[in-house]
Amino acid sequence: MNCWKTINLSKDYGFHRLFIVSVLIMMITFISIYLPLVVFFPSIQLKEDYFFLLLLFIAGIVPCHKLLHALPLWMSGYRVSLKLKFQSFMPILFLKTNCNVSKANMLLSLITPFIVVTAFMTAGLIQFPSYLHYFCLGIAFHTGLCITDFIFLSQLSKAPKACFIEEADESFEILFQK
Repeated sequence: MNCWKTINLSKDYGFHRLFIVSVLIMMITFISIYLPLVVFFPSIQLKEDYFFLLLLFIAGIVPCHKLLHALPLWMSGYRVSLKLKFQSFMPILFLKTNCNVSKANMLLSLITPFIVVTAFMTAGLIQFPSYLHYFCLGIAFHTGLCITDFIFLSQLSKAPKACFIEEADESFEILFQK
């Protein structure tokens, strides 16, 4: 197999640039969802209780996001290892595929967390409109969290159709057979 491209986001973009883009996308997403809803539904009385649940959601969304990446791979029969490591005081969940993953499965794995969490939050927004600001914050936070996935998706969509993705230490390698 030959390497078509190596994608290393921290090397290509840098942590600070990714963080700034992520925060900007969070703000743009919140504004573009929250403002139209408040304008079109002015009679909704917003409630401010359950703020603790919003904080709990923000703390728990990262592990759920990682598990949602692994779910399509597990369902397709790929082996994915999970490791929990503590950095500073925060537990970090690491996923690693132990084999080459097809392009279609990797695309599905990358988009699944965004679709599932956004659908869940949208359903909550419709069911409990008085907490729309919390749900809009949740959607915005998760969209900002998905920025790296969107960059991987755009890079991977340009790859040859019959390629495989191999996970290296801090990068992804797109491989194809000649």
